[in-house]
Order: sequence, then structure tokens, then C-alpha cells
Amino acid sequence: MKHILFILPYLSLGGTEKQAFSLIEKLIDKHEISLLAPEGEGKLTFMTLPIKQKEFTRWDYNFFKGFWELFRAVKQLNNQKKIDLIHIHGAHELMIPIRLILGKIPMVFTVHGYHGYNANISYRLSCLLSNILANNVISVCEAEFNILKELGLNEKKLNLIYNGVNKPVLNSEISLTYIDKFSLNPEKEIIIGTAARLNEVKGLTYLLQGFAIVNTHLLSNNDGLNNNLKLVIAGTGKLETALKKQAKELKIDHQVVFAGYINDLPNLMSLFDVFVLPSLQEAASLACIEAMSLAKPIIGTSVGGIPEQVYDNVNGFIVEPRNPQQIANSLIQLIENPSLREKFAKNSYLRYREYFDSEVMVQKTVELYEKTINL
Repeated sequence: MKHILFILPYLSLGGTEKQAFSLIEKLIDKHEISLLAPEGEGKLTFMTLPIKQKEFTRWDYNFFKGFWELFRAVKQLNNQKKIDLIHIHGAHELMIPIRLILGKIPMVFTVHGYHGYNANISYRLSCLLSNILANNVISVCEAEFNILKELGLNEKKLNLIYNGVNKPVLNSEISLTYIDKFSLNPEKEIIIGTAARLNEVKGLTYLLQGFAIVNTHLLSNNDGLNNNLKLVIAGTGKLETALKKQAKELKIDHQVVFAGYINDLPNLMSLFDVFVLPSLQEAASLACIEAMSLAKPIIGTSVGGIPEQVYDNVNGFIVEPRNPQQIANSLIQLIENPSLREKFAKNSYLRYREYFDSEVMVQKTVELYEKTINL
């Protein structure tokens, strides 16, 4: 039984944590797993797993304290049982102290995508440190793979393994609770939905604009469909107040539901007729994969790994980022054509099963672990 140490730079409720959780959940029967991560809102989720967990202060909060706590925790875990493999997620800088502490113990690093103004610097540092310190590197989508390769990451170390999610187990009672809570009527309404942090990079302002255009179109056709149209936005973030204000200014606030953070998202997402991902930057969206696992037609932007998840005119539509008119045009096609929704829905599920099922991700990751340990 190998001892595998997972290290996360934070412990929130995002895609990085979900991917790590899925891997740990599938590995605990065959390996001894330890987790080292700062305290965060995702802590309770990981506490359900029978693994050793230790904490360190986030480096962006207090570098010196965090470095010392990480150093001490790794030493303690290795003394309790020799660590056979380290898997670091997201933060390339964590590879430096781990190499100093544990020497040549095999190390895998997963790049989960970088955003914002410093993204290019982060990619370059990831490549530099990975070439020196990591045994193998995982890219979660082909778009990221190509970026890393172009920036000089050693191709012999670079591996493409798509993010995956478990097939959801739905609870109809929970879904009924959401129907009541958010005043939804799946039998009579067409429900458009998304799930994302409410920040600028997710492009939600353009989704609201597109939804308003759809309303105007349906109203001008006098077909009454706009009266049976809802938009559900699941997530929290700093733009919540601004987005609610925008919905009111667009006169669609009575049709838009801001659902907040949903910890059992598939039960809400199962009510959606169409899933929309209007991101301006994205690596590999787990929310999109969850929608695919629920057989939903998807509208996504042509950024990052989204076109690898959504094949244009096969299981959904790909639109340009920051283009509410294209979002609206795609929504209108799906709203007015139920057979097209059904076709895309079926194809979404087939793509999920072939490429994005967690079983596929875990199998490929375990194969990489074995290859890394045997180097």
C-alpha cells in the first residue's frame, strides 16, 4: 500500500478541490492517503474521507508561518509512514519546499489553469519549476497542454488528463425543494441555468444581456414563450449586487433567480433545460461536465477547454466571449426547437461517458502514478 500525499494551496469549493476529492475518494481503498492544505470552506467535505489531514497557513496570508507549518507537517507525515508519491495541485511554488524536504521522492503537479493579468507569468513559472522539480505534469485540457508546451515545458513530462466527475445520484425530494424555494415550474417553464463564481471572468453580465435579447425576441413574436422562461444563476461572488442591479435595469429581474451557493448542484441542475457557460477565461469547467453528465444541451464560449467539452452543433453551441447576441441566437434556437435540445442532450451524455467520467480520469491518473513511481 503506497502512501500518497496530496497538497492543495487552498481549500475552497472550486474545481481544484473537486478533482482532488474525486481522486482521493477512488484511491483510499488501495492506498494510504494524506492531505495537506490550508483551512477553508471545503474542509468539511474532505473530513468525510478516512485520510490523514494536516493544515498550513496560506502563503498569500503569511508566507513565513505557512512555509514553516508546511515544512513541519510534511516531516511528520513522512516520519509516520514514508511518502511514496506527492501530488501537488495548482500552486507551482509549493514544489520548491517539497523538493527541499523530501528530496527525490516522485512528484506529480497538476496545472488547473491561471487567470487574470499575471496568468502568463504563472504559466512560465509553472513550466520552469516543473522542468526542474516535477517528475510528471498533468494538464486538464488540451488548450492548457498546448500553452504549456509552447512555453517550453518538457513534453516527456506533460500528460493530458481531462477533469472528470462522478455520475450524479439525484434526489427528487431535494429537487422538489429547489422548485419550491425558487418558484420554478419545470413542466411549463423553459429553465436556462448556469453555475459559476459571480466574478468578472465568468462573463455573467453577457448572459444577462443575452437573456434580455431573447425576451425581446419572443415578446415581438407574440408566442408567449417569454412568460415561461427562467434564468437560474447558482453561485456567489463579489459581483452579486451588481448583477442583480443589471437584471433589474434590463427588466428581467422577475425571471432571474440568484440561487447562491448550492452544495448539491446536480439536483438543481437537473431542472435546467439548457446550461450556459459564458466564461471569458476557463481551463476545464467541472460545472460544464456536470451538465453533460445530466444530459443537458450546452452553450459555451470559445475559450480555454470549453470547445473540448462542447462540440459546436453536436452537443451544444460555441459562441464568442463577450457576445450577448450570439448567446441569444443560440438560446432562441434551442428554445424554439425541442428536438434539437433532445439531440444535443443525448450527445452531451455520450461525450461525458467517453471523456469526462471520473472513472476515466482516475484510471489515467493511477497509470501516471505507477509510471512516476517506477521512473
